[in-house]
Amino acid sequence: MKNLKLLMIVAIPAILFSGCAKDPMALFGVDSDVVYVGDEVTFKNASVDADTYYWDFGDGSHSTEFSPKHTYEAAGTYNVYLHANTKKNASVASLVITVKKRSELVVNGNHYPIDGVQVLYENSTNGGKNYYLYFYNKSEVVYNSTDQYFTGRGSMLEVDLYANALESGTYLYNPNVTPILGTCDWIEAYTNYDFNNDNGSVFAADSGSMVVTKNGNNYTFEIEYTNNNSDKVTCYMECAITVNF
Repeated sequence: MKNLKLLMIVAIPAILFSGCAKDPMALFGVDSDVVYVGDEVTFKNASVDADTYYWDFGDGSHSTEFSPKHTYEAAGTYNVYLHANTKKNASVASLVITVKKRSELVVNGNHYPIDGVQVLYENSTNGGKNYYLYFYNKSEVVYNSTDQYFTGRGSMLEVDLYANALESGTYLYNPNVTPILGTCDWIEAYTNYDFNNDNGSVFAADSGSMVVTKNGNNYTFEIEYTNNNSDKVTCYMECAITVNF
């Protein structure tokens, strides 16, 4: 009987202790307010009272690490879920991640950041307007508005567009001498180019297009083209243009 009483005394605290187990609470955040395609994002786990974790990054990828890192390969909006689990209970937290494209010029896999845009235009003798768009890095290249030329050394993409207005649409490259309304008649990229002395690498288009998306004064430009040397050039730019064309 003495041994039985001792077992009962020991067992009661064990039962009481197991009954006080806390439910898990899933909590997490990210290390950056702005996420770009190709960036490594660290998800910071702040969950409490959990034993295991399961992450769903919203793009088909998963992880069971405590605070994993993940890279998104495409722009978009992703719903990220963290499941914080114990053997008996689970908690779920969610967060919406918006992944943006980076404004940049890419030539044969080499990336050149751009943050400036200059748009000039004139009335065409054929009707419509000739638009001259320049996408460049403002820390490298400077635009002189008085004389309308660029100085410095750096990277730039130039697109000459023949259209009635700078509106949303897909504008194909037109290699013909005769202008065609709604097309680009010149697309050319410059890398490590000395604009003071007109010297550097130049990549002119043989085929390609520019896609323009307009929402009020906000524009998105997406340019992609190739040439006979198998050079591949892409450019992405988001900007606001307040001039009325």
